[in-house]
Amino acid sequence: MNPSAIPANSLDELATGWLAGDHSAETQLFENLRVRFLGIAKRRVQQDHLEDVVQDALQIVLRKGGEQHRTENVLVWSLTILRNVIGNHYQSRRRETERMVTGETILDNLADSAEGPDQIHGAGSQLAMALADLAERFPRCGRIFAGILASQELGGGPREVSQRALEFVQREDPEMTRGGFYTALHRCRSQLRATHERIIGKESSHG
Repeated sequence: MNPSAIPANSLDELATGWLAGDHSAETQLFENLRVRFLGIAKRRVQQDHLEDVVQDALQIVLRKGGEQHRTENVLVWSLTILRNVIGNHYQSRRRETERMVTGETILDNLADSAEGPDQIHGAGSQLAMALADLAERFPRCGRIFAGILASQELGGGPREVSQRALEFVQREDPEMTRGGFYTALHRCRSQLRATHERIIGKESSHG
């Protein structure tokens, strides 16, 4: 029998059995919910994130269901959890995109202040000096911005540039995750700006 064909009231019965310690009921309940979750999530979530979203939702159902001893309207309650997890997933993706765009434009934004993007690689460029100084003090930041610059030269949209930059960094730092990349990028951006401003200040004082 298709798990998704089990009536909602039967899921309540399975939940009752699960909370009473019936492992068979627990297995049937969560397998049924998993099938239902997959059917809904695959229409709303990209394939490479599908399993993570479903597993996150199931973990919440498992934890909160036990804490609240929920045995009524289990299906409706569980689907609400799935919707919330999907919503949180999209919020996380939006934040990731914001970080991505910020990281990819910071070099151009800094360069526009006095030099122009074409001079970023110049030995006398204030931005090049800032990048070199940053890479010496914070090697991971140096790898990240080197990856962004190399990826920008290959062209493409923000998402494509960002993905290539991550792949460049992972060649030297295989343990770098996507989330870790964007978190580090946010911190490195602040470090780069501070370094760039310090160099400008020194040159102004000497001038």
